[in-house]
Amino acid sequence: MSEILKSSSLISIVLFTCIILSLTGLASAESAIGLSPSQLNVEENEEFTLDIIITSDDSVSGCELELSYDPGLVSITSITEGDFFKQSGKSTIFSQGTIDNDAGTATGIYCAIIGDDLQLNPGTFATITLSSKGNAGITEMGLKNVIITNSAGEKLPVNIKKATLTIGDVETVAEEQEDIEIGAEEKQTGQNTLIPVIFALMSLYFIKRK
Repeated sequence: MSEILKSSSLISIVLFTCIILSLTGLASAESAIGLSPSQLNVEENEEFTLDIIITSDDSVSGCELELSYDPGLVSITSITEGDFFKQSGKSTIFSQGTIDNDAGTATGIYCAIIGDDLQLNPGTFATITLSSKGNAGITEMGLKNVIITNSAGEKLPVNIKKATLTIGDVETVAEEQEDIEIGAEEKQTGQNTLIPVIFALMSLYFIKRK
């Protein structure tokens, strides 16, 4: 009887250890997606590119995502397929999605391998070509609703990193805005100083009437 209990305890320990190891494996098998470079300074009315980079510890078969940005500062010209899913000569299906430069969004961007998933080296999922507008400022290029899957259709854990774009001379814009705010404050202060003057004139008027 004691031998049976010992065997049961040993089996329980082994099963528990296997579960812990499997959970640890799942946690470490995280994919990362981000924009490169993560910080970029460009002049006004300039064309430039950003790469969407994927790194995965697991086998992957497809990715879909959306982009968000400030349409007052930048616009997207095109989104072209990168080499990430084309490793090992695989055929792919790619869509640049729908670009809406009025709303500052690009939706329905996806790429998938035709066939089984693969353990892939880090690479470029897509390249975004953008144009800055004639306004200086800072905007974030964000990745939204990102889904990375394997051939079984399972969603993989993903870490998302966005990019910060600095357009034109933002220091000059900040100084001009500060000057405007100071001028408005001084104007408001000047208006307030008229109140005691008006009261003084009214008092003098009533004294003279007496």
